[in-house]
Amino acid sequence: MNLTIEHFPFRLKFGEEKALEMIKNAGFDGIDYSFNYNGQGVSIDLNEHVKKAANLNSFIKNIGLSCTQAHAPFEVKYGDEFTVDNEAFSNMIRVFEFASIIGVKVIVVHSIRVPENGDFFNCNFDYYKALEPYAKKFEIKIAVENLVNSIFWHPVKLSQFIRQLNSDVFCACIDVGHSMITGTQPENFISGMDKNLIKCIHLHDTDGKGDKHWIPFQGIQNWEKTIESLVDYGYDGDMGLEVIHSFDNLPTQLYQSLLRHTADVGKYLVNRFETIKSAK
Repeated sequence: MNLTIEHFPFRLKFGEEKALEMIKNAGFDGIDYSFNYNGQGVSIDLNEHVKKAANLNSFIKNIGLSCTQAHAPFEVKYGDEFTVDNEAFSNMIRVFEFASIIGVKVIVVHSIRVPENGDFFNCNFDYYKALEPYAKKFEIKIAVENLVNSIFWHPVKLSQFIRQLNSDVFCACIDVGHSMITGTQPENFISGMDKNLIKCIHLHDTDGKGDKHWIPFQGIQNWEKTIESLVDYGYDGDMGLEVIHSFDNLPTQLYQSLLRHTADVGKYLVNRFETIKSAK
């Protein structure tokens, strides 16, 4: 099992290559490549994107990292046309191609926010189905995440939506912090999902009230139960950490040491996963 971390805060602070070297030196196996960060509309520059992706892929491999998971940008909005004539949607297609070149197997695509009286289900059903041909073309899976501001707050609802998309292109990304703050303990959310749907996870801690994205064991989550539920589910993806806010306001000089600590925590979770799995 690979230990990975969402890399955007480090890329934003130090630049692409330096950030990747820091993550490798901290002890991670790979990255969750971010094409956007925290809803800020920061997208990767995709001019000459095929060449840039190939160069990045070589760099990632040369330093001994992997990149099998990614975050798509959040640029497509309610009311947009889901066609190549819409620049935001066209950018998503380039993102899929870029991601496939750097080795990504699963890309998380956030659902679109809708107005209070909007039709969330049909809007997002159409959105994901419009992306399906490009996921097939670039041989990449699209993961639907249990976002807080969506109808996917319950495992049955998320499972049903993915099943209704009716394609093996689609899978689930379970964010354990989102699960906590929408009222379902992570272990119950994981066990409540239909089998073979969960292909990636976002692990972070919370106080149970806000979307904190803290390092595990800084909040109130029961990590032993969470890891055991992943084992029982048969999860076989990365151990993916999404702890972006633990680095907020941190002095630059302390990033590397906190990254090492974060990797140590992640390795502990990987070890617990392997130990529990071997004992069953």
